[in-house]
Formats: sequence, structure tokens, C-alpha cells
Amino acid sequence: MAIFLSIGFSSTGFSDWKIEDQSPAQPPDSPLISQKKVISKTGETGFFSTRRIDLVWFNAADFTFKVIDNQSIEKPLHPGLDAAMRSSGCVAGCNGGFFHPDSSPSGLMIAAGKVEGKFGEGALLSGVLLSSGNVNPYLLRRSEYSASKYKATDLIQSGPFLVDQGVTVRGLSPENSRRRTFVLHDGGKWFALALSDPFTLAELGVILADPAFSPSRKVFRALNLDGGSSSGLFFDRGQPGETIEVEPIKTVRNFVGIVPRSVSN
Repeated sequence: MAIFLSIGFSSTGFSDWKIEDQSPAQPPDSPLISQKKVISKTGETGFFSTRRIDLVWFNAADFTFKVIDNQSIEKPLHPGLDAAMRSSGCVAGCNGGFFHPDSSPSGLMIAAGKVEGKFGEGALLSGVLLSSGNVNPYLLRRSEYSASKYKATDLIQSGPFLVDQGVTVRGLSPENSRRRTFVLHDGGKWFALALSDPFTLAELGVILADPAFSPSRKVFRALNLDGGSSSGLFFDRGQPGETIEVEPIKTVRNFVGIVPRSVSN
């Protein structure tokens, strides 16, 4: 059944949003849940009068993050997101963090234990997504990360944070509406990868922080990944009608996958 939720954003100019949950029926105890949210705004017309956000939630007891290194923009290891996910044993995944024109990762990247780049500063490197040596997934503030504590086998830095402690992060840009990919954490055992139609960072920050966006799993943290033409999302549980295959338009340096903990290494 469709659920319509009215969110008041009048003080920030994001008034009259409406969220329709069009998620497919799934077992409530499944460790892997896909969701589809359709978002519209009163009075808007045109191609993006309605916008979509797709999410793939996973339970950390069963799944974790895997960073896949694509090695080079000019001579990529994988022809695309779909190929990278399937060859790496991932049930879902998206593009990863930012990178420089010479293909080097922006900030620290660890893929299958191999370290590249360096731990960086700045808003676009304010968050750390990782799988620890104990195969536990984490979404951390940069200041919370310790290499000796977490012993990460897979890690990327990205940013900015859209939501932290359940609250919209201040100072997010209200300009440049773009397709976005991001990672979510409910503060407990559930994490998600997501792809949205064009939004500004400020719009997404407000929408994701509202408890009505995800009533069953409140968004405790949300971290922006590389967006625009880099954005893509893959999901294949192996069941009819539950496949998502949105390829990035451009070649990306790395990917973030969701992999069963039993085969993460």
C-alpha cells in the first residue's frame, strides 16, 4: 500500500514534499531489503516533478562492505558496475568515492587489504566507510577512525555527511541539483546504499533526516559518495522483479559492494 507523507520544510524552502513508498513486498525478517521512494513537490512540473530514491538495506550480521578497485579510468579493470559486482560476489553495490583526473583516489582507499592514497582532510573526505578486520561494517566520522583499532580490509573516504546523529548537517549546498549516491546507517545493525534522482545536498539532508522517510529504520547517518555522472546502483538478489541495474555514465575508480560476510575475503 502506498504511504504518502507530508514533510514541512518551509524555513529552508523545501516545503510541500510528498514521499510515496513503492517498495516491493518482502519478508520483514530478510537481512537484505530493497526500497523505492518516489518524491514529489506540490506545484512542480516538468521532467523531475517526481523523483526517485532507491535503497538497498542490509543487516550487518549477514553482510558487510567490500571496496572494489577499478585501477584506472583509462584502462579500467571492470567494464562497469554490473560486471564489478558480479565478479566480486556482491549482491548489491554502487560507485565509490571521489578521484583525481590521474585516476588516483581522493583520500584513503583500501581494497582487499591494499592501501592507496592517503588519509585526507576537508568536507569531501569527512566520512569513512569501511569493513574491519573482523568483517564488521562501519560508517564513521573522520575523527573517529583509527587504523590500529579497526584494521580495515576495505575502506574509502568520502563526504560530505548529509545526516549525523539523526539531524541534517548544517551548511549543505542548496545549489547544483544532481543525481546522488550515498550510504546510510540506522545507528544499529542496518546499513544501506542508495541512488537518487537529482537533488541538491541540502534537499537530501533534510529529506533523509525526517523520521517519515524511513519509519522502520531511522537514518542516523548519511554520507554522500561521488555523484552526478559517476552515480550508479546495482542490486540482484537472484529473484524475479528485484533487479536494479543503473550504470554510472563515466568510468569510476572504485566501487562499494555489499557482500555476504562468509565470502567477504
